Amino acid sequence: MHEDDGRVRPKTGARFGGMLGQWRRGRDARSPDALVLYFAFGSQGSAVLEGRVIDRQVLRTNALLDSRTINLRRNLQLLFNRERGQLPVTASVFGRSWTATTDIEGYFRIALDDLDPLASGWHRVEVTSGSATAHIPLLLIPPQNAHGVISDFDDTLMITEVNRRWRMLANTFLRNPLQRRVVEGMPAAFRKLASRNVVPTAAPLFFLSASPRQLHIPLQAVLDHNGFPPGVLITKRVTNDSTREPILDQMRYKLARCEDILARTPGVRFTLIGDDGEHDPEIFHRLANQHADRIERIYIRRVHPNPLRAKIEGQADVLELLSELAQRSTA
Repeated sequence: MHEDDGRVRPKTGARFGGMLGQWRRGRDARSPDALVLYFAFGSQGSAVLEGRVIDRQVLRTNALLDSRTINLRRNLQLLFNRERGQLPVTASVFGRSWTATTDIEGYFRIALDDLDPLASGWHRVEVTSGSATAHIPLLLIPPQNAHGVISDFDDTLMITEVNRRWRMLANTFLRNPLQRRVVEGMPAAFRKLASRNVVPTAAPLFFLSASPRQLHIPLQAVLDHNGFPPGVLITKRVTNDSTREPILDQMRYKLARCEDILARTPGVRFTLIGDDGEHDPEIFHRLANQHADRIERIYIRRVHPNPLRAKIEGQADVLELLSELAQRSTA
């Protein structure tokens, strides 16, 4: 990050993209605590940042040839955290700081306001708690970027096989991010969708997963490893107290997160991408009815085992999206 005339300028996409995973995983090896940062985004001078403080975990680096046993051990380690409640947390960017306190589960949420001195684009936010330090990329969506995407994650971008329970569990716990398969053509499609904006490197791209936040780091690694453009990954907060997001009610969870994205990105029209394995068609249909001026197109990947699964009028197949984008590339 550098300064020019007192304003912090966004980084280029190529240089920034490779740093996403590093910043999200930033930890201080000297500290018994770890800061796990989930996302930071906003527009029009305000943003929100969410994260968690837990006991530091020492995990083996992923390798393409890792065995299922190694992957299972590592993935189970991610699920079981010793949270650090009631700790002060400070977020700093451009000489300004905001503070919060972790809740009983170690989570925190910080509203970053008065960000007008920051140029639109990506910025590096430093977060500290005690001697633990981590960094996260903050996306401030440029006002001229009017084309966004909100996409489901499992079976839309990454092959999970949600409708086949044992296959889903095997994909989730017996593979590491380097071994996970993504839907063919999707990384290139997202790069092309981002390029519709005036500033493609700061496109409003949101990847919405119903997976618990304990799996946030490997999911982000899947995006990075497969060449998806920089965006904001949102995972579900699963806790033992009343602050948890709905565990089984995916419709309520996704609707609430989509509403929050829409509220924080005025002026952006979104393409919605999902699959019909669960409730994406119904969720997107409701959003389109309630926000007709904000929803541009809806694409659904057909994965449901029942071929008679009803299709909602106006929702196109993901294959049509991939074909449209391929035709534009050759035109």
